Amino acid sequence: MWRARTGSVDLSRARGEVYTPVTVSRSSSVLSVRRERARKAALDAVAAWHARFDPRDALSRDPLRFARRYAEKRDREVVAMLSALMAFGRVSIIGARLEVLFSRLGPSPAGRAMNASRDELLQLLGSFKHRTFRGEDIALLVHAMGVLLRRDGGLYVSLERAYEETRDLRESLGRWTDSLRALAWPEGATRSARHLLPDPRGPSASKRLNLLLRWVARPDDGIDLGLSRLPTSALLVPVDVHVHRIARNLGFTARNDASWRTAEEITAVLRTLSSEDPVRYDMALCHLGIARQCPSKRDPVRCDGCALRDVCVHWK
Repeated sequence: MWRARTGSVDLSRARGEVYTPVTVSRSSSVLSVRRERARKAALDAVAAWHARFDPRDALSRDPLRFARRYAEKRDREVVAMLSALMAFGRVSIIGARLEVLFSRLGPSPAGRAMNASRDELLQLLGSFKHRTFRGEDIALLVHAMGVLLRRDGGLYVSLERAYEETRDLRESLGRWTDSLRALAWPEGATRSARHLLPDPRGPSASKRLNLLLRWVARPDDGIDLGLSRLPTSALLVPVDVHVHRIARNLGFTARNDASWRTAEEITAVLRTLSSEDPVRYDMALCHLGIARQCPSKRDPVRCDGCALRDVCVHWK
């Protein structure tokens, strides 16, 4: 009686099956090695740039600077959220409009949010505008923030609870924004209100919400604020046009869209530098993009002196 012996008989042939050997071409293997080396070089360059980058100088131009003007934790919570949500457009214009907004809210934005009525906030902020953001929507959102502050003692407590339940950043962020929307616009959010406070479950990268999470979840290092117990390892890089273009130029993603999936891909690469705090590199990358207006093709003038030029795909 014939018996098959592992290692001495090709069982697929004995059964009459077609045997197709799996082969890996030498060219594919070489290409993979080259890609890994290029990525390693790009990551080394990012780490080197981060080490040289002066965050305190950048803070003077960053919307985050407004939250650091306040000593009270609740004021910082409110100001950080409003600053992040309005971080849309040119940096200089964002700063000018935030100056106006916080001058109207007075010395304690959190106190105003908790103690002023809806009508008082509408009267105070109704005429304010920044790009597509309307003062009426901002007033109603501030009122909703006041409700959370009175109920929970902090603006991000319910977000932390949602994350503890789900261990899913996107879903917990979605639940938190759902609750704020329901308080601010109980009859349903308008298009402009949905733009002010977006749903992270949508197709975009939710850059402004992820920017807020970086500010409040990373430890207070004189730059970020350390206002939330969310783990930094769970955060995603806030992907705006600058970070997206730099990430593509470095080979961290090939995706053309600024989507949540793109943010996950970029963060996964940066996580190889710091698994516990991958978004620590965001400020350095973002301000490099803002300062040099990082192009999507080789540009000798705009690329001159760029810290990442030697590892950019357009200069190889």
